[in-house]
Amino acid sequence: MKTIADFELRIADSPVPGTRANGWARAIRVVSLRILCVLCVLCGEIMLPGCKERAPSGADVLYTIGRTGSGDGEFTYPRGLDLAPDGTLWVVDKTARVQHMDASGKLLGGFRMPESETGKPIGLTVGPDGNVYVADTHYHRVLVMSPEGKVLRQIGSLGQGDGQFIFPTDVAFVPVGGQMRMLVSEYGGNDRISVFDLEGRFLRSVGSFGNEVGQLCRPACMAVDASRKRIYVADACNHRVVVYDFDLKLVSTFGEPGTQKGQMRYPYGLAVMPDGSVVVSEFGNNRLQIFSPDAKSISVIGAPGREPGQLVYPWGLAVDARQRAFIADGGNNRIQVWQL
Repeated sequence: MKTIADFELRIADSPVPGTRANGWARAIRVVSLRILCVLCVLCGEIMLPGCKERAPSGADVLYTIGRTGSGDGEFTYPRGLDLAPDGTLWVVDKTARVQHMDASGKLLGGFRMPESETGKPIGLTVGPDGNVYVADTHYHRVLVMSPEGKVLRQIGSLGQGDGQFIFPTDVAFVPVGGQMRMLVSEYGGNDRISVFDLEGRFLRSVGSFGNEVGQLCRPACMAVDASRKRIYVADACNHRVVVYDFDLKLVSTFGEPGTQKGQMRYPYGLAVMPDGSVVVSEFGNNRLQIFSPDAKSISVIGAPGREPGQLVYPWGLAVDARQRAFIADGGNNRIQVWQL
């Protein structure tokens, strides 16, 4: 396979049409080729000899929501999202705005987080009470917000003790013994899953920082399969998914670092389909990957790029009962909706 250097040498040694093949001409052509090949790698949109060809995405794109900006219905690096039971969509982006939309992208409402100078939230979840639970990452807490944006209560504070957080990433809910429990994932040294009751009282936690069995390294998000009583955790920096039962006993893990089918690079988003299949959003591979309930890779969808069906740094993910995937296409400042 020819490298960029091979093409630089070939073009640098050839004359520029209509000019003398002097040092300036060669330098300009070399720099131009380098710039274009960098664009090829980063964006996947420019095809040049010697640049890696873009793989077909295989995505069945229904539509996209939003565009770059800070206005209504616009996004600046959307990261966390969730589908409410009524089918509406909640999205938080890197401006610390939470926007509420219908499934087609029509704005229904929203609010700004009360503080954002230190950093912006990564994840949010619509709770069983209809309120929005925001993992207010850089303020080391979970804020329970009304749909209108009123702060109802705060859970957690900075620290490593019981019920404290360093960088919380996501919130999930599981029914245990007839009562609902709230789970919070976090990273930054704690790298664990903490369990609370709905009033915010700490119950226990599992996990610690590391890459061994039972350890986590940046748990980025969680997804719950209520019918099979499984909790899936995107163990992002270990490039795997960790599976727990509803008692938070470790069941299994799947995935390993890489770009091939069955491998992952920085899983940041998770969703469970009605049949129990698990959809993984890979920040590092710019794609979705679908696994069967027994953790076999079924399909890989998506590729790096700016076109519909392509992704740049995808984060949050949600799938509805019609198997439509809502993807926070962070680097493209939009939400993509794909039919799985």
